[in-house]
Parts: sequence; structure tokens; C-alpha cells
Amino acid sequence: MAFNTLSAGRDVALSYIDSGEPSSTSAYTTIIAFHGLCYTNNIFQKLLPLARNKGSRFVALNRRNYPGSTPFSDEELALVLNGGGDAKKEAVHHARGLEFATFIDNFISKNNIHPISEDGKSGGIVLLGWSFGCTFALAAISSACALPVDVRARLGAHIRAVIAYDPFGIGLGLPTPPQKWNPLLDPHIPDAHRLALFNLWVGGYFDHGDISKRDADGLSWVYPSLDHIPTAFRMSLAQREDVTCFGEVGFSDLQYAVHFTEQFKASYSKVAYDPETLKIFPALKSLALFGEMSGGFAITCLWAIEDELKEKGASALKVKSIPGWHWDDPEKALEEFLA
Repeated sequence: MAFNTLSAGRDVALSYIDSGEPSSTSAYTTIIAFHGLCYTNNIFQKLLPLARNKGSRFVALNRRNYPGSTPFSDEELALVLNGGGDAKKEAVHHARGLEFATFIDNFISKNNIHPISEDGKSGGIVLLGWSFGCTFALAAISSACALPVDVRARLGAHIRAVIAYDPFGIGLGLPTPPQKWNPLLDPHIPDAHRLALFNLWVGGYFDHGDISKRDADGLSWVYPSLDHIPTAFRMSLAQREDVTCFGEVGFSDLQYAVHFTEQFKASYSKVAYDPETLKIFPALKSLALFGEMSGGFAITCLWAIEDELKEKGASALKVKSIPGWHWDDPEKALEEFLA
């Protein structure tokens, strides 16, 4: 699928796919989506024609290092791969947030995107992060305080929601249980096979016990359900090659997830609880959306969010579960994203 590019700041451009402006209305809602680890923006391709038919617009960007977008500099990549001091890591993650916010602002100006309607139910922009992409959708919001006043005002008038869709605890800086398992981190799996196995595993459906018991031992962590075909097996070879990105790019994302958890937590906390951040986005609604048969990593992240909400009290963040996910049931997923 062909993509466009748009500036995200000095010497940085991000590639994106775009359903285009719907013909039925000019006051439409635009979804800007952030892909996950090892997946490109084409994982959202099924949603583009559906969005246009529903009178909305769907845009999916590629993050740095992914096809068509500016790769990391040698210095940036070294910090991602090896970590560093907290100040350097904070600067790197903050810079990513500023790039995404700048991309969004430029997209608003280039396409004359309508601001949020008076009733808050139409127009404007919904940021959608899937899996590791949740981390960066939140960073676009949390970094906005460093932007020029006019840019902050424009973003505040347009961004009405941010959705963290199937996040995992590390990506939000939240605690994870000892039962957690991920093929990317299993030393018994040869390095050369971990990313490919991750693709099969993360798109599986999992038969959990009674989730209401909040028992991590009752969750299915490793073995997907035999009653639901994993998403990777529903794709053709061409589709799999189109939506996945392994090798050095996938490895750099994995290292980013390992080394920057404190920065992820700070970003998430700003969006969920910080009044100064929320002043910039007065209409902002935050939603954590979970697939009922997603892996144990997503279910325990849901519990961690609920525990923190109970502890801290007031927050703009809400949680909700849905069946299935966007590749296998794109129409239902789009309904949830636009709700």
C-alpha cells in the first residue's frame, strides 16, 4: 500500500497511509493510529475503506525506523539499544512525543481538519495506540506542554480522545506479574526465531479462566486457543510481509520497551492524572480498550490500570473490554474506536 510522508520536526518525517476525506461530511472524526512492536502501519489497512464509508477518516503512521519514516540517528539508536542515564532516556522519549505531536499539528494544518464539535461527539482527532503503539500515542499528549502556545491551542481544540488498545504493562510502566511470558524474552527460544514466533503468539486468541477472579495463574500465557485461528494464519504471505517488520527494526523496538519503562510510566501518568496536561486538552477522554481473548499480558495490564485508578481516584481514564480485534473484525473494531 502506498504511503505519504509529512514533517514531524527538524530533519524528521513520518510516513503514513490515509483513507482520505469522506465525501459525506466535512465535520468528520479523524483517527490517527500508532502501530505496535514488529508491525507496520499496514496492520490497520482494513480499517481505511470502512472509515471512509462511515463518514470518518483513518490515518496510520509509521514510527521512526519503520518503512518510509526517518530512521534513528546513530546516537539515538545507541540509547534505544543500550539504555543510558535517566536524563538522556527522558530526552529521547520526550523527543518522540514532540515528533508525533508535530506530525499531528502539521496534518491538521495541511488537511484543514475540523476541530471538536460543541457537543464533543464529532470532528477532531482520536489518537489510537495498539499494543506498544499505546506508549507513543500517550507520549504525543504528555509532551505537548513543551510546544509553542499556538500549537498547544490547536492540538487542544482538535484532540478529543486517546485510546490505549491492548496495551501491555511494560509499555505503560505498570507492574507485571511473575507469571508473564513472551517469546521475545524466552532464552530457550533461539534468537533467530523469537520475532517470528512472537508474530504467531501475539495474534492468538487465549482461553482464560474467570477473569473476574483477577488470578494471573488462571490466565493462558503461552498456549493460544485451539478453537480460534490465530490472526497470522488468516493472512496470506503477501499480507504478512506487508504488515510485519522483523530484524533490526523489531529488535530496536524490543530494546526500547526494555530500557524506557520509567519514561513510559511518567508519560502514562501525565495523561491519566496530571491536571496541567489535561488543561491543554480540555475535551480529552482516555480509554483503555482490551480484547477479551487477548494474551495474559493485556488482561493483567487491565488489572494494573484498575488498581491504580482505585488508589488514585479521579481520572479521565476509562476501561472497556471488546471481543476480537481489528484485523479479524475491522468493522466492529472501528465502531468501538469511534464510539
